[in-house]
Amino acid sequence: MKKEKLFTITQAARALEMGRNNLLKLLRNHDLLHSREPLRNSPTKTAVKQGLMVAENAEFNRGPVKVPYINTKVTSKGMVWIRDLLEKENLLKAS
Repeated sequence: MKKEKLFTITQAARALEMGRNNLLKLLRNHDLLHSREPLRNSPTKTAVKQGLMVAENAEFNRGPVKVPYINTKVTSKGMVWIRDLLEKENLLKAS
């Protein structure tokens, strides 16, 4: 089985030629990311089930304590979906 390419939010924003924070805001507005703590900016079940995003568990060290967090990755299918969404919104703004 071929492993699918995953993009971090920063990589996805660069590929789409937009800012990271603007991309996060767009995804939260379209209910693909959670907007409240403690799950803020982690993908919703809908986004995961549709295959647009993946949630990866990760952790970092803060002194002797390991702090867990959720790392959000965008799939290739998600990149296409976001690009189509941006094109649709730009057409709506232009008219």
